[in-house]
Amino acid sequence: MKNFHQLKAVLAGLLFSSAVVPVATAEDIEIYTSLGASGTTSNPNIMFIVDTSGSMGTKSWVKESYDSSKTYSNTSGTSCASNGIYFTETGKLPDCSTSTDYFNRSALACDHAVVGYTALGTKISPPQDGSLLMIGTYSDQLAQFDSTKKKWREVKIGTTAERGYEVECFSDSGNTTANGNNKEYIKDGGTGYTGTVPADPKVPHPVWSGGAGNLQLFDGNYINYLNDGTVPLVEKSYLEQVKSAVEVMVRGNTRVDIGLMRFDSKTQSNGGAIQYPILDVGADRNDFFTRLKTLQDDSYTPLSEVYYEALLYFGGKTADFSKLANPGNQVTSKTMMSGGKLFRSPISSTCDKNYIVLLSDGQPTKDDLNATRKSVLTGFNGGSCSTDITTDAWDDNRDANKSDTSTIDNCLDELAEWAYTNDVAEVASVKAHDGAQHITTHTIGFELSDAGAVTLMKDTAKKGGGDFYPAKSEAELIDIFNKIIASTLQVNTTFSSPAVSVNAFNRSTHLDNLYFTLFKPGEGNHWDGNLKKYKLATAIDPVTKEKTPFIADKLGNKAVDPSTGFFGDTSMSFWTTGAADGKEVSAGGAVNALTTTRNVYTFTGGYTASSGVYTPSNKVLTSTSNAMDKANASLTDALLDITGYPEIVTGTPYRETLLDWASGLDALSEYGSANTYTDVRPQMGDPLHAEPALVQYGGTLTVPDMVAYVATNDGYLHAYDVDDGKEIFSFVPQELLPDLQIAMENNGGSKLYGLDGSVVAWVNDVGKDGSIDASAGDHVYLYVSMRRGGKNIYALDVTDRTDPQLLWVIKGGTGAYTELGDTWSTVNVEKVKDGAAEKTVLIFGGGYDETQDNALVRTPDSVGRTVYIADAVTGARLWSGGKDGASPTTDMEYSIPARVKPLDISGDGYVDRLYVADVGGQIFRYDINNTNGSSLASSITGGRILDIAGSADIDARRFYYPPDVALVDAPDGKYHGLIMSTGFRAHPLNDVIRDRIYMVKDRNTSLTSTYTTLTESDLHDATDNLAGGNGADEAARDAEKANIAAAEGWYIDLDDENNPGTWIGEKGLSEPLILEGVAIVSTYTPNTFAATNSCEPNIGGGKVFFLDILDATPAYPSNLDLRPERHQKLVRGGIPPTPNVIITKGGEPTLCIGTECQSAEFGLGVRKTYWFEVEK
Repeated sequence: MKNFHQLKAVLAGLLFSSAVVPVATAEDIEIYTSLGASGTTSNPNIMFIVDTSGSMGTKSWVKESYDSSKTYSNTSGTSCASNGIYFTETGKLPDCSTSTDYFNRSALACDHAVVGYTALGTKISPPQDGSLLMIGTYSDQLAQFDSTKKKWREVKIGTTAERGYEVECFSDSGNTTANGNNKEYIKDGGTGYTGTVPADPKVPHPVWSGGAGNLQLFDGNYINYLNDGTVPLVEKSYLEQVKSAVEVMVRGNTRVDIGLMRFDSKTQSNGGAIQYPILDVGADRNDFFTRLKTLQDDSYTPLSEVYYEALLYFGGKTADFSKLANPGNQVTSKTMMSGGKLFRSPISSTCDKNYIVLLSDGQPTKDDLNATRKSVLTGFNGGSCSTDITTDAWDDNRDANKSDTSTIDNCLDELAEWAYTNDVAEVASVKAHDGAQHITTHTIGFELSDAGAVTLMKDTAKKGGGDFYPAKSEAELIDIFNKIIASTLQVNTTFSSPAVSVNAFNRSTHLDNLYFTLFKPGEGNHWDGNLKKYKLATAIDPVTKEKTPFIADKLGNKAVDPSTGFFGDTSMSFWTTGAADGKEVSAGGAVNALTTTRNVYTFTGGYTASSGVYTPSNKVLTSTSNAMDKANASLTDALLDITGYPEIVTGTPYRETLLDWASGLDALSEYGSANTYTDVRPQMGDPLHAEPALVQYGGTLTVPDMVAYVATNDGYLHAYDVDDGKEIFSFVPQELLPDLQIAMENNGGSKLYGLDGSVVAWVNDVGKDGSIDASAGDHVYLYVSMRRGGKNIYALDVTDRTDPQLLWVIKGGTGAYTELGDTWSTVNVEKVKDGAAEKTVLIFGGGYDETQDNALVRTPDSVGRTVYIADAVTGARLWSGGKDGASPTTDMEYSIPARVKPLDISGDGYVDRLYVADVGGQIFRYDINNTNGSSLASSITGGRILDIAGSADIDARRFYYPPDVALVDAPDGKYHGLIMSTGFRAHPLNDVIRDRIYMVKDRNTSLTSTYTTLTESDLHDATDNLAGGNGADEAARDAEKANIAAAEGWYIDLDDENNPGTWIGEKGLSEPLILEGVAIVSTYTPNTFAATNSCEPNIGGGKVFFLDILDATPAYPSNLDLRPERHQKLVRGGIPPTPNVIITKGGEPTLCIGTECQSAEFGLGVRKTYWFEVEK
């Protein structure tokens, strides 16, 4: 099978045809938050380096250990249900005063949670309690049996009865000793279990691969213990507290490989040694705990030496300090190769993820990493960190060489940077290591008060690609350990195609700059995002002169790694300074250009409401009353929804901390110097679904003056200067101010959605000279929708980018927009006639009804069942078609999250046709008569033209995206060919619905009021590609083509083409594209379709189909006329974005699907696809 990068598609050179593992959720992010996002080949390797220096012997008073035989109560608040097992998605401790997420203890059927097991699946002898009884918490993948429907599902509690539904864990699956009565496997129906081994024992039930998520369980009694002020206190050293926290972490987690290192004894001071090699934590926990208990606080703090030894271990190199360290020789067959010289590397495959977690309570002492040792690390440039820290911990003499900001330097941060950017396992003793194996480093400061030491730990984490965590208690350590383990399952990705700007000086071409909105899934409410700039470049073969497009980085190098389909480790985006940002979302890009002085605005005044449109009392956002500043008295606790919130930074009111954070400062001291709260906060929210708007204000052809407007889910609209990536301003709507404290604290729970929709610009360049001049009547208006964040549409005037103004807000559910649901449907800015007057309007669908998230069959909605045309200047509704407007109303029962598809079929510059798709599997057409001189409202007719869904769950096909449309001049007559695909965007892991790609003929190519509903019975099943051959002779091919021509269109099943009739969840989740008779459709298949690169998490993968619009045959040369020859496989995993074609001046058309770009060449040339582009 060909890959997308190998494709030489026969496409036309025309213009666009259209502008960690929490529980699974009813959102498209479930591909990252369900089991399907877990690592594909092996457990992550985590080496914990524990500080065993003398200062770790310092004691403090802590609670005595938890005893499950005792009953505890919350003495300062609401106690948890005494018989309840609470669960969370992120590992954060539940608050029993608000949490209802718990089930009855009697419903827990997970034997592994309450009984100790070995890694081989046998019970530990002598018997031992499981971690839920022993330490009060347990983590596993969990499913719940709905006894009313007789089906296994994700764990969720909506009623009291559901607290009694049986809860099972993945660890019990296939274990003959678990649960008793031979209940090895779960199954739907009956009592929920079977003793029969399924066909594939590794995947015994589909709920484990889609639905059941990893949950952290907490015994209600354990939570009460943590909040019980009467529990006796005992005196424990820092080291004893660390050991207790490590034990809780190891007992409560599965599917990770963990090792343990310590410092050398004080008498020797020779680095450190491996206390326990990196192994599956379930393999021999007792041995791990035995070695853990032997740790003593009797050493100095040779941070760089012990870190260096860890690198030798990961790299399979010759042991150094481990051969010298005391107490005892730590060389064993588990750590060393035969001969006792080379380490046995824990890296077992190319895809292993590797981590070092370094915990310390002070500055380095007796730490000397000499030049000889540095030379062992290939490419390590540590000459500037000539370490020779030989002082005792009591001395204050420090090395003159410094890390980035610390007064201390011992090469620790340089080593972490080397491990993060270099191949740590390049030697022959380490097997199966094509490519580079890197290490991510996290640091923990336990009771760390020395400012220089804190900063050194921060620098080490930053350079090592990880995070720094301060901790002051055993409980905080446990929480940190859980966060670190969850972070090993995060993925860098993008749902978006690159944004390109139309060349304002030549509107038939594009500029060659590419802008990517990126995000990184996280375990909390807030996900990190970024905007990065690259260029579209062309490589020319010196012999064949063939041109190949590629995405170029700041240095002119290829930015995308062809093996992953994502940005390579060494690529450097524009605006990035310092080290290469590579594939890391949070590094480089616009985030890199943020400063401590930012122009952050909101709106604090009142509105005047008129028929669902809300006009602000003061539209000038630069007014002092709208400044995001703690000095702004208009930003009250009530407006921020933080009334009564206690301090989270000692000595600073919560409101001040929040507003400092919201204005861009490191108000929680997470990034900059220790205990400093005025450094820059280098963080941007995720633009999960938002496409940016690129606006050219002027400049020249070679140096255009341009701004990128990007919306994010922490509630910000950002304006970035594309020359240097610096932020011009950002704006947080008043309605999203209460979400700021959720984003700042990031305590876990549901994903936060704010401005989740795309930004659309109306650039009114009256003179069409490529420059915006307000005095000439030019203006730039932005329209920002919320998608899953809410029901509003915001309009801003950014004609003067330094003086943004809030024009108005459409609020769904009110006035003339009562029917407007979540604003998923991207706004179109178009022109129509209203009587004799020309009017610029906004055209958009009624949005999304969130009840569709859980609708498994075709279910009517209560909102979103309409189409709107609004005045682009005032926001006033001019017309609507559907439940709250003009006809048709009978068939429009389903919400419309799809963008409305507008056409100008007459070529006069005015939109006269709309195609509308809904989640009920229907297509409607509206025709607009712009020549009759009548009002707009009386000039529109419409009706349903397609219905392809059914009442059964397998037929619940939905349209979340519009069709693309082309005028086809075929032997059977002219028609508008509509290309579209179905797919459940809210549940991409769904594998029940039988989705398809459709081509439908709308033979009404001129304005008409005739509307006939077609169904699948009117279309031809072209799945088998008989028209293209597939074993058929010429006569059979001709007959098939005749059948297709006679039908009103065709469809293709998205089943398993290698096993026809088997449905694997493949679906269309983006807009299609038509170019000169070629239908380009991307599809997504969940984790049953493995990602091309096995080193990436198994988040499913994508294909791109290239189909002849006439008969669905392959639209490029093929050696085989089989079904698989109609598509190519995308390299990058995840949901593929909408195909995008870029045409630069003097260049050739380039097709990009996300970060994968390829030439779009002429090929069929037998029919012309055309439409008339409307100037905005």
